[in-house]
Amino acid sequence: MFDFIIIGSGPGGLALAYKLKARNYKVAVVEKDKWGGTCPNYGCDPTKVMMAVVEAKQHADQLFGEGLSGGLKIDWESMRQRKLEITDPYAERTFNGLIKSGIECIYGKAKFTSSEVLVVDGRVYSARKYIIATGSRARHLSIEGAEYLNDSNHFLNLEHLPQNITFLGTGPVGLELAQLAKGAGAHVTIIAQSNLKIAHFDKEIGEAYLENLKSLGIEFKSQILISKVEKTSKGLFLTGNNGFTLETDFVVEGVGRVPNIDLLNLDVLGVETSSSGVIVDDFLQSSNPNIYALGDVVAKSVPHLTPVSEFEGNYLGDNLEMENPKMINYPVIPSVVYGSTKMAEVGILEGENIKVKFFDTSSWYSYRRIADPVAKVKVAINDKKELVGASIISNVADELVNLITILIQKKVSLEQLDQMILAYPTIASDLNYFF
Repeated sequence: MFDFIIIGSGPGGLALAYKLKARNYKVAVVEKDKWGGTCPNYGCDPTKVMMAVVEAKQHADQLFGEGLSGGLKIDWESMRQRKLEITDPYAERTFNGLIKSGIECIYGKAKFTSSEVLVVDGRVYSARKYIIATGSRARHLSIEGAEYLNDSNHFLNLEHLPQNITFLGTGPVGLELAQLAKGAGAHVTIIAQSNLKIAHFDKEIGEAYLENLKSLGIEFKSQILISKVEKTSKGLFLTGNNGFTLETDFVVEGVGRVPNIDLLNLDVLGVETSSSGVIVDDFLQSSNPNIYALGDVVAKSVPHLTPVSEFEGNYLGDNLEMENPKMINYPVIPSVVYGSTKMAEVGILEGENIKVKFFDTSSWYSYRRIADPVAKVKVAINDKKELVGASIISNVADELVNLITILIQKKVSLEQLDQMILAYPTIASDLNYFF
């Protein structure tokens, strides 16, 4: 009998496991795939390792003719090999770290029974409490020829890059992978079901981001609903509404994600769920008092991001079985779409007594010196003259959004910021101009 069994070894589950073990509980972690979860093995980390190469080439291209000469070419095979060398050891390191800490590691597919017993590949385990941290997976279209569609995992594992690649959807994952493919020399087409937009991001900044991708040579098709995929002697043939057809070599789905709850048999435990995942309260407790959930498997309004999962894992690790547990209180959460040019957003950009300011920072020295071609910042300020939100596009948007996140979270005023001396020239040294 364990005190806690955590189903899923992603960043959230790991954070929780180590916290509970430090409190001297008997803890087990169940994993059916690679130890460490999606982000380090299939998602964020492998993508960003490859993106670093694309960013380096794009930055060189931006400085070409301004003291930099010669040409660079991305080699897909070498870029992929670098990714494997950096990310492949992670699963083994994660497993060894758990074992060394005295945390039981159970490998296999988990399923609950009516007696609140967990069965993993035929083996029976029990605990006083269970935490579901099984994450999510790519959503797949139910269309004719769907077996010819691929997800992000398949794309990142391509040994050789196809000449023509098509992405379905304009979500962050697809947009990032499209830039990898284009940077490595493929002809890239992105197909959107509706008008071109990036969900959950400011419309104006989102449009600027899409225009930047078009300037790189990525082709967009909007208001197209793909209904059929056929395999031909030349590759794949897509058919959509309004007579749309397209020949391509490889298709990647980027039409959202679904929670990994279908195999757990949660109904027999009375755990309430929705199409978005496990429904929890402000303590991450499900409708069954012995079942908790965290991470991307949870139906929640905050973004499904790796740092959010880790935050929830740490929260549960500090509050489970405490006499007076605290409700979870999320800080402001930044989101980023990566690429050579990045888009980032944090906080709110509209509301009562909110003033919005727009800055084209491409002419500012901090951005001119790195030849940033598209640099724009939109900020929101409340009636206390505090930053409450920002939407950004630039080569360094990921760094700037983190700095602004700190200003928002700590309610730093201009007067307080003016009492600091920051290194120059950096994006941090420009912060006071945004108030």
